[in-house]
Amino acid sequence: MINRKSNPPTSSPRWSNRLYAIMTAIYRKRPVWMVSFSASEASLSEGLRAACASTAMLVLGNLLHDPVFAWAAIGAFWTCLADAAGSNRARFASMMGFALLSTLCGGLTAFASAEGTAFAALAVLVFTTLGAFGRIWGAATSQVTILVATACVVMVDRPMRDVREGLAFLGVYLIGCLFAVALSLTVWRIQPFGASRASLRTVYLRLADIAFDSARLLQQRSAPREWATHAARFRADARAALERSRKALASVPATRTGARETYDTLLALLTEGEALFAYLIAVSGACEKMPGDERRATRAAHLLTGMGETLRALGADANEGRWTHLAELQLRLRRLARRLENALMEPVKLKSDFELVDFAPVQTPPRFADRIAAMLARVWATLKANLSLASVGLRHAARVGVTTTAGFLVIRALGLPFGYWATMATLLILQPSIAATWPRSIERAAGSIVGGVLAAGIGYAIHSPLGISLAVFPLVMATMALRPVSYSLFVLFLTPTFVLVADFATPGASEFAYALTRLGNNVLGCVLALFATFYLWPTREKTDYRTYLGDAVRANIAYLIAALESPRQSEKDMERLRRAAGLGSNNAEEAIARIRLEKLEDSLVDTVTLTVLSLLRKMAGTATQLRLSVNGRRPDGRDDMHEELRAWIAAVNDDIEAALNRTILPLRHELPARDRLTSLEADAVGELALMQRLLTERMREARG
Repeated sequence: MINRKSNPPTSSPRWSNRLYAIMTAIYRKRPVWMVSFSASEASLSEGLRAACASTAMLVLGNLLHDPVFAWAAIGAFWTCLADAAGSNRARFASMMGFALLSTLCGGLTAFASAEGTAFAALAVLVFTTLGAFGRIWGAATSQVTILVATACVVMVDRPMRDVREGLAFLGVYLIGCLFAVALSLTVWRIQPFGASRASLRTVYLRLADIAFDSARLLQQRSAPREWATHAARFRADARAALERSRKALASVPATRTGARETYDTLLALLTEGEALFAYLIAVSGACEKMPGDERRATRAAHLLTGMGETLRALGADANEGRWTHLAELQLRLRRLARRLENALMEPVKLKSDFELVDFAPVQTPPRFADRIAAMLARVWATLKANLSLASVGLRHAARVGVTTTAGFLVIRALGLPFGYWATMATLLILQPSIAATWPRSIERAAGSIVGGVLAAGIGYAIHSPLGISLAVFPLVMATMALRPVSYSLFVLFLTPTFVLVADFATPGASEFAYALTRLGNNVLGCVLALFATFYLWPTREKTDYRTYLGDAVRANIAYLIAALESPRQSEKDMERLRRAAGLGSNNAEEAIARIRLEKLEDSLVDTVTLTVLSLLRKMAGTATQLRLSVNGRRPDGRDDMHEELRAWIAAVNDDIEAALNRTILPLRHELPARDRLTSLEADAVGELALMQRLLTERMREARG
């Protein structure tokens, strides 16, 4: 617990609770095409920054009666997109790198376009291939290089035949980029712990989701299938959020961690988050097994709702740095947990002595020259490793370059207006694997359709350049703020933004025609990207799912066995096993989802595999209940496993291991005597027996 002097916290506003409930309902009932949706990831600060930078350039262009400043607005917007977050030094490097590279490469592409289609196609091929190849150096580099490539495919439609006029145009574009850099590093500076605080807010919101959804399922007396869906969705999200928060805290420079009260507080919040995650897993398992006592269930659901609201408040205070309320909120959580123990038939204890295991902050070299040398060595090593036909990164870069160039040639031959919208869509949709490209194309197409309608409506209502400039402000703000929430929402607001900026650059044209043109070109870009994904050096997920599944099964069984022997296990070992089990399940579920998406159909093997993954979540819940249960003593009075149970578990575990290696025939083992087992031990025995049958009998039947 964080020991800080605190004042009584103010209660959360009712409208905030209602808004959160609405957003959660949208998340559950979102359209199928909206693959990603995470309302808590919205960033108003990013939206305001990009909106101010872009709108300022449009207003300046309006005052100077120079429509070229529309390109300065586009440059400012792209520069904000190129922000790699992290330290101010990293942000400056990414944004300034984009500003200079996009001006240089975009200018070369525009000058090449003036020389003819062949030169233009060559420039598009080179820069889009290099832009996609930047993925091998990580997400931050890829973000910059793919945006530079985007600038190239847009500027190819603006050929520069006069050097002086072209340089003036590039100067205006660069002004917009530099203005965004200056604005981001002065008015919107990122604090050293800003990313860590934001990541912890997400952690506590994901924990609140578990509490709220458990309360909902408990009140509705939901079926086991709904509890299984709850475990797969909400636990995976929470585990992923915890891992991101670990990474954010580990990446804080060493100069900021020593003797820093803020860092220690954030580290304590992360540790507390791990403890709360384990507790909520155990509580959801107990809620699922709760007998049909309506009064007790209603009381437990009410307490869980209170815990969810408190967790949300903790996340908000952590994000805003309001440390004075944290201790009181944590005390409130423990009071609610004690009352929840009385409402549940399988009471579990919220522990406060958790240890954050496997956490090692990155120690950077002390000298700047050493850091540069280490970075260059990593860059060179990564480049050498990817200079082969077996490299996924190289094949992806070639696919992006060829497809985008082919799209450019088709558009140039057909004479389609604003053809860069199609090539830009192709460039941004294409991903290294089929499983990643397919949902992204669906989201872009759906977002473009809705965004086109919105653009047409705004175009009919607003006609003056000043009105367009002001209308762009909320659109850019929504585009940037919702970018982390959902790609489809990002595209939805991006579409009218680009349409209005294009209208500013070429006044007098039909906004409805712009919207229809962008929609058609986006659809064309989606089709080209999907065609290339499936037929041009396709990169598929490994069809042998046994590696993912085997790792997940082994990790979860190890955690369950350790929980059964918990008196002999240290808390540090138990935490390490619990984390490994959660990560194993997450990795297996993501891999299986990608494989199913690529096949676009389910086989019987897939069905059995999904059943195994669902059972793994249940096993993890039982293991955590065993670990945190306050009713852990067995009927014989012993605290450790008796020999019969130990021998049975060893035999079944050997069978499961052999089944994962496909070296065993189906075999049944006689279950241990139930009168010597606690209820949780009986659950563990049943789950292990079912796992053994699934991996031997059912899996063999599925494989035919």
